[in-house]
Amino acid sequence: MSYEEALAWIHSLARFGSRLGLERITRLLELLDNPHHGLRVVHVGGTNGKGSVTAVTASILREAGYRVGRYISPYLEDFRERITLDDRPIPPDRLASLVARVRPAADQMIRAGQDSPTEFEVVTALGFLYFAEEAADFVCLEVGLGGRYDATNVVRTPEVAAITTIALDHTEQLGRTPERIAWEKGGIIKAGRPVVTGVTSPGPLAVLEDIARRQGSRMLCAGRDFRWEPRQVGPDGQTFDLDSARHYRGLALALRGRHQLHNAAIAVVCAEVMEDDGVRIGEAAIRRGLALTHWPGRLELLQGDPEVLLDAAHNPEGARALAQALAELWPDRRKVLVMGVLADKDAEAMLGELVGATDAMVCARPLSPRALPPERLAALAGRLAGSPGRALPLVVAEDLDGALERGRELARPDGLVVVAGSIYLVGAARSTLRRKGYAVEG
Repeated sequence: MSYEEALAWIHSLARFGSRLGLERITRLLELLDNPHHGLRVVHVGGTNGKGSVTAVTASILREAGYRVGRYISPYLEDFRERITLDDRPIPPDRLASLVARVRPAADQMIRAGQDSPTEFEVVTALGFLYFAEEAADFVCLEVGLGGRYDATNVVRTPEVAAITTIALDHTEQLGRTPERIAWEKGGIIKAGRPVVTGVTSPGPLAVLEDIARRQGSRMLCAGRDFRWEPRQVGPDGQTFDLDSARHYRGLALALRGRHQLHNAAIAVVCAEVMEDDGVRIGEAAIRRGLALTHWPGRLELLQGDPEVLLDAAHNPEGARALAQALAELWPDRRKVLVMGVLADKDAEAMLGELVGATDAMVCARPLSPRALPPERLAALAGRLAGSPGRALPLVVAEDLDGALERGRELARPDGLVVVAGSIYLVGAARSTLRRKGYAVEG
């Protein structure tokens, strides 16, 4: 089986949709001899920031000398980004050979009259197989959707679980209140295993604390058990102090935006919890891991004419963090927003955060069948822009190349193009801009 054939089969499973539940993934893994049972996992969930916490934690563990697997979703440009070992994507031929083993197991389920595993479940199984066979010391595992019934939640005894934030997103699947969403995401808290959370809102936090209490799990909470304070925040990175089990001064973080200090602090506390259980890490590895973390598509600045900022903000909380970063890091530059969103996202609330933070807007279409038509996005933006003090030029683009070109024209000579709204848009834009000669970081 070639890599292309393997990828085609994986993507063909999209016809089964996204279905929460652990029955299918449990059966699939049983047929593969349960490769996940021997893995030492850091399990990361939450509404926003879980990918960043996964990336920072993996970086810290690598700097401590460990062989570290990382599992994320979705990918930015290359499918193989979803399964990496020591920051290197799974080789194409290795992915193909693993699919050749997983596919017969999936077919066996269907022949037995069971439901077919979904695309996400198959990719999760592939990741577990790869990490087990490569003898990864640790796996940093990002939840796909929710937590309680997410396919990654077959992990029985994580080293530590992390829950970053709770906000309204995927409400059709997870519930329409922060408390209900907290209950779903809190499902990754396992009996007797520690959990670190950045959640501070009283309602969702109370739900998580109740789950932890019932599970007999030690919970470390932002604002109570650990606190951070920015020292220097700028477009080239930031430094901060952190008081947790240790007192850190002048930690350097390459990632931009104050919200990334929240994510970095959670990752550091996860590392400290692992140290409590005898894992050798140390302050030097923590410092190096923070300073060397590279996480594309998250306030990532591409060098070109003009500069382009890529950010995968795709819900109101993420849009708010982006707007705050634009105001703080690039206050005097003309900012042109190239935005596209999926139809199941709260586009109006996202626009409410971003319309006032930019000087012009190009409405684009993400490369997804779930994309919101750019004309509808422009109509929403037009209503908001018509309010006092918020008027801005609006352009509707038919394709991504056109959207990026119009954004560049509106931003020149020394403005900033900001691409945001969907990771599908950001990933495609990153690939396009690289082909045009833009230089990426890292």
